[in-house]
Amino acid sequence: MAKGNQGKRPKGTRKEIVSSAGFLPYPNGLVLGGQRYFDNKISRGDIVTAQNDAIGKLTEKTYGASSGVLKRVIALGGDTIELKDGIVYLNNNPIKEQYIAKPRSTFGEEFLKECQKYTIPNDSAFLMGDNRKGSGDSREFGPVKYSEIKSILPLSKQKGTLDKNWHDATNDLADVAKPKIDINRFVELLNQKRKENSASPIKYEPKLDISAKIRGEYMLTHGSLEEMASYDTIVNAMSKAGYWNNYVWEWRIEGYYEADELIEDYLERDSTDAKNVWFDKKFDDIGIAEVQGTLNGCPTQIIVVHAAGYIPPNYKQSDIDSWKPSFDGLKNIQSGWADLRNNTDFYSQHKADVDRINDIISIRITRIESIVSTMKANKWLSDEQNKWISEDQGLYNEQDALANKLNGK
Repeated sequence: MAKGNQGKRPKGTRKEIVSSAGFLPYPNGLVLGGQRYFDNKISRGDIVTAQNDAIGKLTEKTYGASSGVLKRVIALGGDTIELKDGIVYLNNNPIKEQYIAKPRSTFGEEFLKECQKYTIPNDSAFLMGDNRKGSGDSREFGPVKYSEIKSILPLSKQKGTLDKNWHDATNDLADVAKPKIDINRFVELLNQKRKENSASPIKYEPKLDISAKIRGEYMLTHGSLEEMASYDTIVNAMSKAGYWNNYVWEWRIEGYYEADELIEDYLERDSTDAKNVWFDKKFDDIGIAEVQGTLNGCPTQIIVVHAAGYIPPNYKQSDIDSWKPSFDGLKNIQSGWADLRNNTDFYSQHKADVDRINDIISIRITRIESIVSTMKANKWLSDEQNKWISEDQGLYNEQDALANKLNGK
């Protein structure tokens, strides 16, 4: 059995790291003679609250009730924005964002996809949450008109308060800033969750790292996550890695994650099936691969998780017993056909046919003994044994034809 799943990030499900304290109404200032004075202009880095129909639909879907959002202004009207390899490019320049929860954590969504340049309309701003992997924002609902912004916390007023949560962004654009998964930590956290859900511990299997890497490279070569959703190719990858089990599962997602984030993101999904997979008691082994490359010309990383376990076949007794008539029949005739080799005249005339029918009988007996023994031990038949089953009817037909020939029929 194989379960394939392309991971998608949950939107707006995590707690934002900013609050609404100190916000000013927007627009603000004084209106004199039809002109507004001393107001706060919207600037990059400001935190705002906003509301429109698209936001209402997203929040209703996420929380069950329509509401506004609290996000940071990333781009203004006329700016061009692009998301690439976890980094925000503003007017074609990569930017360092000390206020975000984790570096290299900004990835495309439904409205703004990876490596897609978008120019903000002149009357709008592009908003994102500081916790990029858990934020439902303009990447989904699009730009927000200035007229739809309700309140503002200017960047200048965040200094000395919110900036205490910010990180040192000096190396954010370097490869060393890319989050990495600590496999031991990943397994430890996963087993904590499995224990809470009455599932036995799962152990780390390095061979599944290899099979997951093979699959990630396959996906990057073929240019689509959907290209990976095949049981046969999962099993083939495991086979190439020198691993076999009969209950396998695969999950994949684009992006850079740490162990805690990866498990948190997955378990926050509202799919019951997704959660059931992590806590499936039939899984024994797990491995993971982070594969970097390009997807449709866009730099990316694919994370592939492989899990596997063993399910005994539990053959029906009737399936085992179905081999008995053939086996008994072959044993009963084996000695008779073997004795023909002692009939010098007959054997000299029909040597090839006599030898062949005896070989067939011996082959079939040996194979049936092996198949029945495996079934009685409640083990899965090997590929070779399954091949024997498919070949048995042909051998029977050949045996029957030789018997008729040698009997003069």
